[in-house]
This record gives sequence, C-alpha cells and structure tokens, in this order.
Amino acid sequence: MDPFPQAALDEIARSVGAAAVEALAELPSTSRYTKERAEVIAATLPYVIVAQRQTAGRGRGDNAWHATDGALTFTAVFDQASLPIPLQRWPQASLMTAVAVAEALETLVPDESIFVKWPNDIYCRGRKLCGILLERTDSPRPMLHLGIGVNVNNSLAAAPQEVQDRAISLVEMSHHEFFLPDVLLAILQRMQANFALCADRLIPLADAWRSRCLLLGRKVEIQSGEQTIVGICGGIDDSGALLVNSPTGVRRILAGVVTRF
Repeated sequence: MDPFPQAALDEIARSVGAAAVEALAELPSTSRYTKERAEVIAATLPYVIVAQRQTAGRGRGDNAWHATDGALTFTAVFDQASLPIPLQRWPQASLMTAVAVAEALETLVPDESIFVKWPNDIYCRGRKLCGILLERTDSPRPMLHLGIGVNVNNSLAAAPQEVQDRAISLVEMSHHEFFLPDVLLAILQRMQANFALCADRLIPLADAWRSRCLLLGRKVEIQSGEQTIVGICGGIDDSGALLVNSPTGVRRILAGVVTRF
C-alpha cells in the first residue's frame, strides 16, 4: 500500500494552500533536495516534499537524524510572498514550528504530554520524538526550508542502543499505526495557524512554549557562538529567548545549541 496516495497529497495541498505537495520513495535528505532544487521549486511555493525513506537526514550542525521506514520526514519551503513573517524574523519560525508540531502531535496522542526542547526539538516521556531544522537559501530569492522528522510508525527496536535510549515514536506510545498524510496535514495546518498568529510578534505563542519547556529548572550547557553558557534554565521569555541563570546572572540566549541538559 502506498503510504502517500496522490489523492491524499492533493487534499493536503488544497487544505493548506500549498502550490505542490509531493512524495518520493527515497531521498538522502528532504532539506538537501529542496536546497539543491531551489531554482525549480521557487516557481511553486509553498512547496512540500516528503520522503518515504530518508537515508542521510541530519539535524543541527553535524548531527545525524536516524529515520527508518514509517517515520514522517518532510521539508516545507516558503518565500516572503508565501510566509506572513517578515524576513528579519524568519529565525523565529523555528520555535513557532516546534510549538505547532507539539500541538499537532498532542491531538494524535491526547493522553501524552509533549514538550519543546528549545529551540526546535520535540520530546515525550523524556525521549526525542521529532527534530526540526531551519535553513535559508538566497538564490533565486530568499527561501526558508523547514525540515521536520517525526518518529511516527517506525519501530526503534533495530536502532543503535543510544538511539533507543533517547528516542521514541508515536506507534510505541499508542500501540497503533497512523496514516502518515493525516499526521502531515495536522502539522502543516498548525504551522500555518502559528505563522499567521505570530506575523507581527511572538507573544501570542508565549504561553504555549512556556508550558511545554522541557529544560525548565534543569542544569543546561549552551553553545552560543564561541561562548559556552552553563546554568539553570529559567524558561523561555516572550521573545523566544532561553533564560539561563548563570553564575554571572541571568543570560538571554537568542540562538545556540543545547549540548547538555
């Protein structure tokens, strides 16, 4: 059975106003695919590409994303005309998307608590459920590529032990499989709603990410540029910055990588 019937993809495109929603059997990386084909994709935005199997997915930096059959891996591409967020605020789309994914997944597993690990990972039961990678290209014009990988129907039993210890999937929590196009549609609809909600400012989502902040109260280590910041996480403020109570006072971190928590 085709996990992404064309009729379902067409319905998703109509529902969210995408110019095209496509699925391919296998790709090394959906984000790499959209970046390499930016010149072509620019004519059909918003554009969504889904890979039934992703063989070389990656997260931030050099991190790999372990994805097996049954995972939902896709990249959504926007430009200034198709995204209600001003160009200078595009980096904030990472947190907006993280909240959108958490909200969408909560509708699928309503008995679970879904958390956001600032700025863009999704956790449940203390293990990673989804990763988000935001990238920008500027040719032929500025384009935002939002790569998302969600553990949905994929069993992690065959994954390396370290992946099993730190990752989880929806099927493992619910004990039943999901129709992947339904999961994709739920996420894209919440993304669309959150982008519109935060067109002018982030504050409308502040309560949503504060209540889902995985790092709150934990000792964290953040790599921000050349700096390593260590302290107790005080949550996320209205601007989307991570607050860290360090020995030198409260630090507001607008961009960085959580290396320990």
